[in-house]
Amino acid sequence: MGNADLAQGRSEALNKTIGEIMNFLGDNAKRPGGTGADLRGFLREKLGDLGEYWYKRGVRRGRIESYDEWKTTGKLSKRFRYKGTRQFFDGDQRSFRVTSTIKT
Repeated sequence: MGNADLAQGRSEALNKTIGEIMNFLGDNAKRPGGTGADLRGFLREKLGDLGEYWYKRGVRRGRIESYDEWKTTGKLSKRFRYKGTRQFFDGDQRSFRVTSTIKT
């Protein structure tokens, strides 16, 4: 197997992984294409998006659990806002907002 075959195989593997992540996220962004495209950088960006998605889901779940625990006191706000900065992937630090509203 030559170097070109190895490079092609690696490119296909990265594209498949990127495709699966984008499909899960419902992301229709244009992928980098052509020879020398930075697929690894694009994959890292998508891994960061995936980490952010799950982080937001976790914050939302924590908010719902907190509300359920304290709903009898009537002292918990129905709206939760959080602005944070997290590093979901090496070298990919992001700032984002999470808002959760509890409906009664």
